[in-house]
Amino acid sequence: MKRLLTAAAAILIAQNAFGQIVECIDAKGAKTLAQFCPPGTVKEIKRGGTSAAPASSGATNPPAAGGAGKSLAEQDAAFKKRAAERQEAEAKGEKDRADAKNSERNCNDARAQLKQLQEGMRISKIDPNTGERSFLEDKDRAGETATAQKSVESWCKK
Repeated sequence: MKRLLTAAAAILIAQNAFGQIVECIDAKGAKTLAQFCPPGTVKEIKRGGTSAAPASSGATNPPAAGGAGKSLAEQDAAFKKRAAERQEAEAKGEKDRADAKNSERNCNDARAQLKQLQEGMRISKIDPNTGERSFLEDKDRAGETATAQKSVESWCKK
């Protein structure tokens, strides 16, 4: 068992030790395999027998890094800009979800209050100055019901 694991590890390590093979295509369309392409050819990266998208041409053949022709500083600035935009979008989405949850809770509370008023349940209020509990009288119920209906209409806009 130990030998099998050692052999598997050796195969995986050896696979990464091989150099990158590229397919060089010249102006006439002739293809050659090499580690580096000569000037005036187009390079296609070959990995594991499959080819990737064509890369840049020329003698040095720099790897295509998402921003063809951009300097490393420009690529870094663009990356940071995209990361900041993504963070802003996530923060906005989180805020929208929190606002929606808050609106739903307020809508449910307003509906419950309206239902209590319409069903004639006994409702009490606490006076903020004295702390005494007082009950809603029948003469005040109509005004409270109208106020609760307005709350339902403002919070439950769907």
